Amino acid sequence: MNTIVMIILTLLPSGDLSSSFVNVDTIGECEQRLQRIRPILESSNTLREAGCFKSEAQFGLFDHDPPAGAPRYDFLVSFDGDLAVVGKVKSAEDCRQAQERKPTSEGQRHFCTTSTQDMAGNGK
Repeated sequence: MNTIVMIILTLLPSGDLSSSFVNVDTIGECEQRLQRIRPILESSNTLREAGCFKSEAQFGLFDHDPPAGAPRYDFLVSFDGDLAVVGKVKSAEDCRQAQERKPTSEGQRHFCTTSTQDMAGNGK
């Protein structure tokens, strides 16, 4: 069952992409929340993607200030129009290999990301 998830991808100093995920009830709620934070995200010059997508992915709560040394999880995040597929992978290298095998057509984008958030669902 698809729900709505706000997905934000930002560039880390290391060059990797960090992902943040917020599950919301409606597309309208998601767009309102994103509109409020977009100026802050854009002012950092690290924003790569931000949007509201239909997805089966479910995540734990987003923490604005995770503890130092918090575990990080690797994901392959794929966008196709208003749909997002998020899959947890074992490592950044596994993600790069999976990304290379993904067929890409117009409108599709695939990103390897890291996050302090973990999935709460099956990750599709």
